[in-house]
Amino acid sequence: MKRIISFVVVMLVVAGVIGATTPLFKDVRLGLDLKGGFEILYQATPTTQGEQVTRESLLQTAKSLEQRANALGTSEPEITTEGTDRIRLKIAGVTDEATVRQTMKEPAELTFRSADGCTTDSSAKKDEATSKSATDTKKSDASSKSNSKDSNEVSTQSAGATQEINVDPTTGEATTAPGDTYNGAAEQDPSAQDPLKVYCKVELTGNDFTENGASISYTQLNEPQIAIKLKDASKFAEITKRLTGQNLAIFLNDQLLSAPRVQGELSDGTAVITGTYTQEEAQQLKDQINLGALPLKLTEVYSQSVGATLGQQSLKDTLLAGVIGSILILLFMALVYRVPGLIAGFCIIVHTWLLVMIFIAGDFTLTLPGIAAFILGVGMGVDANIITYERIKDELRSGKSLLSAFKAGGRNSFGTIMDANITTIIAGAVMFALGTGAVKGFALVLILNILVSILTNVFFSRFLLSLLLKGKIITKAKSFGVKESERSAL
Repeated sequence: MKRIISFVVVMLVVAGVIGATTPLFKDVRLGLDLKGGFEILYQATPTTQGEQVTRESLLQTAKSLEQRANALGTSEPEITTEGTDRIRLKIAGVTDEATVRQTMKEPAELTFRSADGCTTDSSAKKDEATSKSATDTKKSDASSKSNSKDSNEVSTQSAGATQEINVDPTTGEATTAPGDTYNGAAEQDPSAQDPLKVYCKVELTGNDFTENGASISYTQLNEPQIAIKLKDASKFAEITKRLTGQNLAIFLNDQLLSAPRVQGELSDGTAVITGTYTQEEAQQLKDQINLGALPLKLTEVYSQSVGATLGQQSLKDTLLAGVIGSILILLFMALVYRVPGLIAGFCIIVHTWLLVMIFIAGDFTLTLPGIAAFILGVGMGVDANIITYERIKDELRSGKSLLSAFKAGGRNSFGTIMDANITTIIAGAVMFALGTGAVKGFALVLILNILVSILTNVFFSRFLLSLLLKGKIITKAKSFGVKESERSAL
C-alpha cells in the first residue's frame, strides 16, 4: 500500500510542478535564426604596421570574438570569416546595439607602447609634467601607504588625472592610488598633449597575453588584485630591460589608461597589480586585459539589424510538428508496451520539461540546430525505454516472474544503454571542442539531452515501474505486451 501511495504522490507532485512552471517556457531565449538579432561585418588589419593578416590570426580573432559575445550574456553567436580579412558576426536578441558594437571592437585596440624612438622632447616634457603633478590629502594618504611597502614611486596619467604607482622591480607588483587631477598639459609642447605621439611605438598588444591571462586574486587583507601573464616571458624581459627607467604606457582604444615607469627587468612574464581597487574596478581592469587579446585590429564595415530567418509562423509550424511527432511516439509506446509504455511517455514529458528548465536557468539560446538536437535527444530517450522493455519481455517469455524479469531486464539493458549514450556524448564533446557557432550549440544541447535522458528515461522510469511491480499493481505479463501463450510455449 505504501508503494501505491508513493507512486501516486510522485506522479501528482511532478505533474503539479510541470503544470505550475509551464508558463516559464516563454522565457526561453531564441537564436538569430528564430528571433532575429544584430549583424556586424568587420575588416581586419594588423595591429602593427608592416605585418600581414594571416589565416591563423583571422581564425584566432574570430574565436576571440565568440568568447566576447558569450561574455556579453549571449549564446551561440554565429561568427564566420569571409575572404582573407573579414569577419561577420551575428548575435541573436540584441537590445543595445551600441554597447555590442563598442564592446566587440574595444578589445582589439589594447596596446602597450613606449616612447622609444619617438620625439624625445615630448616624452621628456611629459615625464617632467607628470612628476610635477599636485597632490591632495587622498594622494598623501595613498603615498604613505605605498612607502610602507618600500617600493619605488612613479606617476601615471589616466583620463586627465594622475595616479601613484609603486613598482617593485623584483616581484613586478604595482600599487596604484587615485590622485589629483592634472591640468598642466596645455603648458607643455602641443605634441605632449597627444599621448599617441608621445608613446608612438607599440611594444605589446592584447594578443601577447595568454588567453584569460588576467585574473583576480586577493591579498592577505582580502583586497582584490590583478595578476597578469604574458605568452612570451623572454619578450617581456627584453622590453622591460630595454625600457628600464622609461614609461610603458597602456592604451585602450587609443586612450591612455596608465603609463607606469619600468623599474627593472621582469624575466618571468608575470606581474601582479595591487592597489585600492573595489571589486568592480578590479573586475573591469581584468576584463579590459582579457578582452584585449585580439590578434588583429577590427574596423566596422557595416552593421544592421536582421529579421528571423524562419519568422514566427515558421517557428510555430516547427513546434507543432514536434508536438504531433511526440504524440505519435507516446501512442506507439502505450499500444506496444502497455503500462510501461505509459510510464515511458510520462518520463519523456518530464525529460522535455527538465531540459527546457535547464535552458531557462542557464539562459541558453535555442536555435534551429538546438531544436534538432533536442528532438534527437527525445528519440534517444525513447530508445532507452524500448531497449529496457524489450529485455524485460524477453525475460518474461523465458518464464520468469514479473519482478524477476524486471530486475534481469533492467540489469542486462543498462550496459547497452550507457554504451550508446557515452559514445554519443564523446561525439558531442568533440563537436563542442572543435566546432564554432551553431555546431557548438548543437553539441551542447545534445550532451545536455543525453544526461537528462539518463536521469529520467533510465533511473526515474525504472523507479516508477518498480513501485508498480512491488505494489502489486501490475500482476500479469500482458501489462508488458506479452501474451500468456508466448510464455507457456517456452
